[in-house]
Amino acid sequence: MFQFDEIRQFIMALPETKEIDHFGKPSYRINNKIFATLQPDGYTLTVKTIGEDRTIFTTMAPDTYRVPDTFANLNYMHIYLNTVSPKELKGLIIKAWSSVAPKKIVRAFEDGARP
Repeated sequence: MFQFDEIRQFIMALPETKEIDHFGKPSYRINNKIFATLQPDGYTLTVKTIGEDRTIFTTMAPDTYRVPDTFANLNYMHIYLNTVSPKELKGLIIKAWSSVAPKKIVRAFEDGARP
């Protein structure tokens, strides 16, 4: 299982990312737009989703991905760190970051090395 410190290091290595408190939880933003939040339970990461991704992931692996009732109209989902694969998690974090980052920064990131 991932530890929050590992997740935080990976997220903070993404260009222009800032960590800002969000109702007592660390949120990760670019240009003040949230793309991820660590939940206080110690094993849940919330990420921004795009298009049909949320439905695909929550249907495919409901033990790993879930949409809380309060997020029904928001494009976010919970990821349980004790069941997600490292490759999938990193890909979803990068996708969430890319969805809010300026296109110029995303292109530069894609052309360079990933964290």
